[in-house]
Amino acid sequence: MKFKANTPNTAPISPREETQRKYNNCRANLLVVVLFTIINLFTLTFGNSYFLFSATLPALFPAVMSELAADTEYLASMGILPEEASVLVIVGLVIGLILTVPYLLCWIFSKKRVGWMVAALVFFSIDSLLLLLSFDVSMIADILIHAWVMFYLITGVKHGFKLKTLPEDEPLPEFGEIVAEGETPAEDGFGTFNEADFAYTADNAAPAEETAAEAEADEEPVAARSFDEIMAETNKDEQ
Repeated sequence: MKFKANTPNTAPISPREETQRKYNNCRANLLVVVLFTIINLFTLTFGNSYFLFSATLPALFPAVMSELAADTEYLASMGILPEEASVLVIVGLVIGLILTVPYLLCWIFSKKRVGWMVAALVFFSIDSLLLLLSFDVSMIADILIHAWVMFYLITGVKHGFKLKTLPEDEPLPEFGEIVAEGETPAEDGFGTFNEADFAYTADNAAPAEETAAEAEADEEPVAARSFDEIMAETNKDEQ
């Protein structure tokens, strides 16, 4: 037996709203790339862990500098004291942060201008190309994630340019604002209340006063008579 789920009725959305929603989804993927790239800069500098869904080039510098700082023999051959190795680590971290800033700027300003989304696509395309040039079997997962991000950046550029061609959505009229052409809307919004119908004026009061006067004129006073007078009048009529 199959049961049909009751789904709430949702208001239809315009083509512009649908395109804007897809564009925002693409920007959200770009933001995830920025966040994971920043996390990788610190995890590679002070640890030995790496998260996917990030740019490869910015994380390359802190990873290389950390390895150099850990190789004391190489530092000695270069005339660098072990105490100075921390400088290499800091330099690698700073370079990685500088290379991440363009992605952050692209995410911030792409909200209003699709050109910044195009720039993000260019930056990440270069990053993906460098990853492919240094291909290794262990990089397959990273390559697949890069392909995922490239897909969203490409569709983001597509939806961004589409938004420029779609007209702005007109706001819906508020309740009670729709009236016939040339007609003044009533204050109550329904046009059903007319204050003049309930106003008390002298003209409205006159008919009521006249009716009361006529009723008083039609009424005649009835004098009280005794039984003997009534019988005497009756005998007089019979005679």
